[in-house]
Amino acid sequence: MERHEAEACGTCQHGLTAGMIKAVERRQVYDIPVPRLEVTEHQAAIYCCDHCRATTTATFPDGVNAHVQYGKRIRAAAVYCNVQQLIPEDRVCQLLRDLFGATSLCAASVTNWVNGTARTLGGVVEHILARLNEGGVRHLDETGLRVAGKLHWLHSISDLAFTHYRISTKRGAVPSFLTGGTIVHDHWKSYYAHMSGVDAHALCGAHHLRELKAIEEIEKEPWACAMSVLLNSANQLKCAAQGRGETELPTSVHHGILTKYMAILTEGLAFHERQDPLARRTGARGRKARRPGHNLLVRLRDYRDDVLRFLTDFTVPFTNNQAERDLRMMKLRMKISGTFRTLEGAQVFADIRSVISTVRKHGGNILETLTLSPQQIIARL
Repeated sequence: MERHEAEACGTCQHGLTAGMIKAVERRQVYDIPVPRLEVTEHQAAIYCCDHCRATTTATFPDGVNAHVQYGKRIRAAAVYCNVQQLIPEDRVCQLLRDLFGATSLCAASVTNWVNGTARTLGGVVEHILARLNEGGVRHLDETGLRVAGKLHWLHSISDLAFTHYRISTKRGAVPSFLTGGTIVHDHWKSYYAHMSGVDAHALCGAHHLRELKAIEEIEKEPWACAMSVLLNSANQLKCAAQGRGETELPTSVHHGILTKYMAILTEGLAFHERQDPLARRTGARGRKARRPGHNLLVRLRDYRDDVLRFLTDFTVPFTNNQAERDLRMMKLRMKISGTFRTLEGAQVFADIRSVISTVRKHGGNILETLTLSPQQIIARL
């Protein structure tokens, strides 16, 4: 508290004393304390036994291994800045020097701390993956990244509470080990080809709406607008029912949506039957080429149950936005720092982000979490 007093009257300039104070006006200023490093000296007592004259030295706490070292909180801050806030190692050093006076910190130390954190969190990552394999609704997606100048893929599995990231050299290396429950995705064929252990698939409605918008505006196909309106209306009906505490749509409402859905498909397929076939390249093999709208119609017809899974199972969302949000950070990471130098470094990043994303979904404090043991973190998840 700082007290401010006046020496003279603001009107007549007469001198003022403490006895004239009748009240105080208060104003509060919130600020951070001056950043500084705190040094804790650990002393291990050395004993000489009176009985056998042997020398015994007390044990230092875990983590106190060197004569001079940085503590777990500043190491956690460096990992947080590098992996969560995506600040490159040399700039992390500059930041911690400026804020806390960590003048001897170097980029190699930050890299070692990040690698060590990933090794420590290995058990937590396994726990997250095990929880995601318990069933329920899981969101799957993948995005490209560069490792040592070559294209690799970041595969994600996530739900409302857990996130797991995995680096692979192939886009088609989907998590085929998942069993039970429902997976939500964007119709990447590998999900159907290699994930037979799950109970059901659900397709992202947002992807369908984007494709329908393009077909409506570019291809000028009349059925696309009607399908967009129907899918949006169906989602609104489901959300309204959920808001009333219901777990399913009335049979008549669901039947009405399904009837309109099939009618629009019939109209769209008839539209394409009337179109002239696309020109075929000389020597081309395989089935005849189809227009984008025709391909989408066939998918909406053949995978009707997966497209409308959000109506028959209220735990399944209309979109795969959960997976897209969980992958967005990798796009930002590539914009800031570009390629990863090694595959091991990329997986280290993915493992720590798996834990950070999961802790964030549980409302935990990331900095505090990075100072805890794996057992303590798992107990909070």
